[in-house]
Amino acid sequence: MKKFAVIVLIGLLCQGCISTTTSSVPALNSEDAAIANLNLGVGYLGQGRTELAVEILERALSFDPRLADAHSSLAVAYDQLGLADLAEDHYRRATQLESDNPNAANSYAVFLCRHDRWNNAERYFRRAANNPSYMTPAAALANAGVCARAAGELEKAKRYFRDALGKDPAYPDALFHMTDLAYLDENFLQARAFMQRYLASADASPEMYWLCFQIEQELDSSAQAQSCATRLREQFPTSEQASLLFRLERDESP
Repeated sequence: MKKFAVIVLIGLLCQGCISTTTSSVPALNSEDAAIANLNLGVGYLGQGRTELAVEILERALSFDPRLADAHSSLAVAYDQLGLADLAEDHYRRATQLESDNPNAANSYAVFLCRHDRWNNAERYFRRAANNPSYMTPAAALANAGVCARAAGELEKAKRYFRDALGKDPAYPDALFHMTDLAYLDENFLQARAFMQRYLASADASPEMYWLCFQIEQELDSSAQAQSCATRLREQFPTSEQASLLFRLERDESP
């Protein structure tokens, strides 16, 4: 897989050549021009200038139609514009051109998952997670768990979350979902154990404090439940979970 350095060129948009009234610089070769346009397009994408990013990324592909990272970036841009069919075309092309690119595989899998296509997404999540060059396999495995859960395959979701924690024992998304699933299974001691691991290693969230409150209530631990409730109110006073807590306490008050 090609590695792309950031290339900054003034006058890039003149089809890869730079000229002045007194001298000229030889035109970039196609590969360099493609990479330069790719980096410029990714920059525009990061700035939220999506339509301009599309124009520049398409230009990158005009120089090198086999540039997988340009296809992946263009897929993201089209997806942001709501053009799902075009996005999928480019996601698929990126994974075809570089089947060993774990980032492209994970990105395509997330796209498929958001479109309720778990059966298609799973193999791309696994492709990313099983690639030894992928720096964050826990992310792909946790993404697979989220997707499987959304598809109603809860046991498979648990396996993916456990696999994610096998790669990274403190991975927040996996810990959150394992806490939530254990709570829904009424396995409250296990839910507490996952919750404590999350709170010891990840930034606080209103969702987890709300879960904490509910779990400790089920375990008849009033002091711990109130501690979670207090942190929820103080740290996330405008959250949906804080509103739920307020309504619950109001309804229970004499």
